[in-house]
Amino acid sequence: MSTQVEIDAIRKELVSSFGSSDLLTEDVCKELGTLMSLYQLSSDDLYIKWESFNVAEVQENLDLTIENIDRFQKYLQSSLSTSRATPTAKRARDIQGSNIKKKPIIRSNADFNSSSPVIPSTPNLKKRKVIEEATPAFKTPRADFNASSPADFNTANNTFQSPSTPNVSKKQESNTIIETLNPEIDVLPGFVQLDEDPATSLKPYKLMYNFDASKFKYRTMSMKLLESADVLDDQIDSFTQLYIDNHKEDGNLFGNPCISSQFDINCCGRIVPDSPNYDKTASVQLNSTSLYLETSRINGIGQRIPLDLSQLKGYSFFPGQIVLLRGRNPTGRSFTIKEVLEIPELGAAVSSRQDLEEFEEMTAENGLKIMVAAGPFSNHHSLNYSKLEKLTEIINNSMKPHVVVLNGPFIDITNSMVASGDIEIPDDKSPPRNLDELFKKLISPILRKIDSRIQVILIPSVNDTAIKHCSYPQDSFERKKFGLPKNVRIVPNPSSVSVNEVLIANSNLDVFKDLKDVHQENPEGKSFSNRFERIANHIFEQRRFYPVFPGSIKRVTPFQTATPPELHEGIMGKELSFTSVGGPSLEVPYLGLTELGDSLPDILISPSDLKSFVKVISGVVVINPGYYIKLNKDPTREDGTYAVINITPPQLNAGGDNNVQPVSEDSELYFHNIHKRTRVDIYST
Repeated sequence: MSTQVEIDAIRKELVSSFGSSDLLTEDVCKELGTLMSLYQLSSDDLYIKWESFNVAEVQENLDLTIENIDRFQKYLQSSLSTSRATPTAKRARDIQGSNIKKKPIIRSNADFNSSSPVIPSTPNLKKRKVIEEATPAFKTPRADFNASSPADFNTANNTFQSPSTPNVSKKQESNTIIETLNPEIDVLPGFVQLDEDPATSLKPYKLMYNFDASKFKYRTMSMKLLESADVLDDQIDSFTQLYIDNHKEDGNLFGNPCISSQFDINCCGRIVPDSPNYDKTASVQLNSTSLYLETSRINGIGQRIPLDLSQLKGYSFFPGQIVLLRGRNPTGRSFTIKEVLEIPELGAAVSSRQDLEEFEEMTAENGLKIMVAAGPFSNHHSLNYSKLEKLTEIINNSMKPHVVVLNGPFIDITNSMVASGDIEIPDDKSPPRNLDELFKKLISPILRKIDSRIQVILIPSVNDTAIKHCSYPQDSFERKKFGLPKNVRIVPNPSSVSVNEVLIANSNLDVFKDLKDVHQENPEGKSFSNRFERIANHIFEQRRFYPVFPGSIKRVTPFQTATPPELHEGIMGKELSFTSVGGPSLEVPYLGLTELGDSLPDILISPSDLKSFVKVISGVVVINPGYYIKLNKDPTREDGTYAVINITPPQLNAGGDNNVQPVSEDSELYFHNIHKRTRVDIYST
């Protein structure tokens, strides 16, 4: 029998992953705690498997009841029995006997400059500034930006349904609202001028880029070890210098954590796992005793040292994370962490009075309306885009947004028809010769149906077939090649654009699924209701859209595919035979293109295969619109979600704190306060 203390501890751990909910009753916590112990799963891993069970197995969003948990346990048991039969004895011996050590790389003395591809000189938006007044550099100016979604926000503060949200355990009707952020704000009319003459109607918005498109036109699959090593080292060294510049009064100097010391030092490094066989989908799981700190070649000659977390009350670490630590290494065998130093924060974006007056006049009382959807836009078992065509009708006739943001994949490389090569287009006399022509025949005609006065932004995916760059960061589509209309803007992945004063950042890579951290809640520190908020906070702290390193891979078990070919003798051939398309290939020399920039965005869009949500984190509206058509074993099911953003116009003389606010009394710079004047609706498809 579990004691009440044990049940409370289990409930606290489950809340950090599943979110706070009345559904986490004492009986439910007992059952979930038993599953965690029985299958040796952390609360985060259990949540991921619960989401997979809902999406892939039952195709419903089940409530956490004892009956549903029993079904979930049968699913875990069947998955476990299948995976145990996977590896052969020889492959297991190869894995255990592999002990390959890499020779250390000597650091190059090459200097970086603004023209180097690893540190892109991203141009700042015209008339956009980051405040540099009384607050320290890169410090978020407003204290309340550190807070997460307020409790009164009707949004996904947990992964369950709130009482005011419709029950999604049953199949939702098409284009119905699932959840809402700031429901007290009315739905805006949108582009009311669509019914007017295109020659006389005026666009109530300005679209501006906050990136250098030429930087993304690099040559893929040509990475060099020294260039990659320099970029990884520069990430560590730049954070070290950033902390020193913001804490000049700090008496503790930075030292080498790998060297034995009897006094506390500051150090900076990258979190890495202890096992070379670690990957986020394998049986080798990350835990608090398996973390190492990797130093740069300047401050620690690239050595790694085990980390001792026993003196920390709370922490959240993941592979690839750059951390600033204070502690000591008394024995020379491990570095004991006494404190995790805070990384200086990015500031909030601001605009001038002149710009806001112009935008206020342009939008009048209609504000801005933006629709966001993420692919795939066809069923995994077919290439039927009729549902995307219906969406264009909704956009033109009822929704009328000013901007439509479409994330790929448009033609998914993992689609069963694409993978098999058995592609047929009904009523097409000349079949496509390649996948580029397939995009031109299937996708381009649908995009041309969207009203020409609506701005469409296309963002590729690493799973798109019709693009040269299959790695991240990723170049944009080719407009002329696919015959795209003039109102379609092509941008790279990731990218940052501004619609009037609103700074929108978009990264089309599933960081919420790939980032799995070792987490322990600190009752006295900053708290997050679930892992989605922790991951978003990591993105802002690390200043990168995808801070995970190395990127995740996708594993395919033998029962899902035919007998794998013997590529060659040895472990790598066996490993690669069970690897499938799905994980990101990171172009390490160009990871500088994945940085957030000089300030936090107003809106962050990051599509994920996990449950759709919208949250306010550090003053940023974080949106996961979900997939327009989710992966499903049933070829007749085409469920999914998308998001609609309603932004009320800026009002300089409105007063109060729910609209734009001056940085100071006499300042001509204003905070946007987008999170307070924006309504976001998540719709079912």
